Amino acid sequence: MTSRRHILLLGMQFPPARGSGVYRIRAWANHLAARGHDVTVLAASRQYWHDLSGDLDEELAARTHPRVSVVEMDLPREHLVQDVARMSFVHANFPRAYLLAHQALQRKVFPEPYAPMLPTFVLQGLKVHRLKPVDLILSTGNPYAQYGAAMILGRLIRRPYVVDYHDPWTLDLWQEEDAFPPGHLAHRWERRIIDGAARIITVNQPLVDWYQARYPEAAGRVRLVENGLAPDTVTEPPFSPVGDRPLRVGFLGTIRNDLPLAEFLDGWELAQQSPELAGASMNFYGYLGFFRQHANGILQRLTRSEDQRVKWHGPVSQTKVSEVLGSLDVMAMLLTSSRYVTAGKGFDYMASGRPVVGVHDPRNDTTTLFKNYPLFFGAREVTAEAIASALVEGARAARAETVAEFRACRAEALKHTWDAAIAPVADEFEELMR
Repeated sequence: MTSRRHILLLGMQFPPARGSGVYRIRAWANHLAARGHDVTVLAASRQYWHDLSGDLDEELAARTHPRVSVVEMDLPREHLVQDVARMSFVHANFPRAYLLAHQALQRKVFPEPYAPMLPTFVLQGLKVHRLKPVDLILSTGNPYAQYGAAMILGRLIRRPYVVDYHDPWTLDLWQEEDAFPPGHLAHRWERRIIDGAARIITVNQPLVDWYQARYPEAAGRVRLVENGLAPDTVTEPPFSPVGDRPLRVGFLGTIRNDLPLAEFLDGWELAQQSPELAGASMNFYGYLGFFRQHANGILQRLTRSEDQRVKWHGPVSQTKVSEVLGSLDVMAMLLTSSRYVTAGKGFDYMASGRPVVGVHDPRNDTTTLFKNYPLFFGAREVTAEAIASALVEGARAARAETVAEFRACRAEALKHTWDAAIAPVADEFEELMR
């Protein structure tokens, strides 16, 4: 029987925040609480996220395990403020001096724009420990200042700490090379953090290989915890044969500037020449970027033509994802291209039980993830012609899909739940806390 322990989770992006890291942080907290442990999460306040993005997912926050306690912190965010009316006196009146001071902090103390948050995490973590002793510290990022805070807290309270790399820090995912030059302060900080960590966790095998090669002395402590499906929120959508009606193709997730939107929309126009996609609509569901100031530009890219069959439906709570999936016939999964990238929403796409068109370089690790998914159609390359071909294949499969194929797709998705991904490493946490 698991003895009840207290785990401190440094997870700035905990619900009701929105962003790519939210679901992973939530999964850690809920899984560890379901094991019988008490979990305290240090997160950014609701006001922080409201000011930054304007949107909150309160419905998802309401489904947090009752043994999870969330401490909302008023984190420094002056460096993110672009509206002069909301800036501090110093920032608004002496912008160059403010910028130089902020750059000096990153250059000399902690090399990340979120460096001012580090003391807040440390001080709040000490308060939590004083009220109820902490047995294990788990930090999942970004921001990477949370890793620095975990290391400092681990030393101060003499408890093991674990770092979970949802996103790598010193590796540039897109260029597949170091993000910083040799000797940079980020490399020194990361080495210190990894040297002291009880476990180093990341999201796919290519990243596991990278960390083990970069830090060979820590190779035995590197673990894989893939992203996963949350069946408590993404339930089985309804299925019915498509027949001859026009298809509804859909994208679900944050619509970012770094996605291949232009190539996809060019491919979409080509694909509509095929009878399988006659009259079809392309439906985008999700936030327009992570920050308010990016929204209009992204929307203009989506609606670049007067084609009324390309539609943006706005953001969707994670608790409503199944409703959206049930309304779509083909999923179009747009991703950035890198062998180190795994789709955070990939398992939600699987959960649709429908054909999934992969719009990314085949080297992307998501290709490996979908190798056993019965109805996956990956573009051969990120060009309009290759994307159009994959869309036509997906459309053809959608028109022919049977209940048996839907069930087979769903069965593959259910092999990849968050609990299944986390459990082996969480077992090791039990040993660390003894």
